[in-house]
Amino acid sequence: MNRKYLLTLMFMVGYLLSSCNGTKNKINDEKVRDSIGVDLSVKPTQVERKHKVIHFESLSVDSIVGSYRILYKMQDNGQIVNTYPITDEKGKDTIYYASQDVILTINKDGKDIILNRKIQRDDFRSFIPKNEISKYCISNFKITDVTTTGIKFSINFCVPDTDICYWFEWIVSDNGHIKINEVIEKESDM
Repeated sequence: MNRKYLLTLMFMVGYLLSSCNGTKNKINDEKVRDSIGVDLSVKPTQVERKHKVIHFESLSVDSIVGSYRILYKMQDNGQIVNTYPITDEKGKDTIYYASQDVILTINKDGKDIILNRKIQRDDFRSFIPKNEISKYCISNFKITDVTTTGIKFSINFCVPDTDICYWFEWIVSDNGHIKINEVIEKESDM
C-alpha cells in the first residue's frame, strides 16, 4: 500500500478512535454547523530536498458555534521532520515528513476578530525538550469546548508514524488571550 494512503488511513483511524474514547467533547447545546474538507485540488507547498518527502493532506475546518466563527487550516510549513535510521545505521532508511502549522482565525458576532494566528511547533518549546522538538510535528488539532468566555482546542504533537506524542489544550479567551496546558495521560490498569 502506498505510504501516503497508509498515513492518511492511520490519521483517520486515530481521529475516529480519539472521538470515540468514551468521553464526550463538550460543545454547548447551541446549533453547530461543521464543514470539514480535505482540499485535494491544491497541492501543499513542496519542500525541495534531495530525498522524497511525505506530505500530509491540507485540512480545513469552518465551524460556527454560538456567536463564534472558527476557521482553521493545517498546512505544510516548509520544515522537515525525519525519522532516524533504525536498521542500516547509514541513513538509507531515514524517512522525511513535511511539518505542519495551523492557521487559526476566530470571529465573534460575525465581525470582531478575536484571533488570527499561526500555531507552530515553536509555540510549545517550553513543554517539549529542546533536543527533541525537531522530531515532532502537529498531528491533530480540533475544537473540544466552546463557552461564552472562550474556546478550547486539543492539539497533539507526535513523532510521525509512532504513538509517541505530547497532548495540549490551546485555550483562547474571549479577549484573544492564549493559554496552553499540557495534558498528561494517565495509564489505566489493564
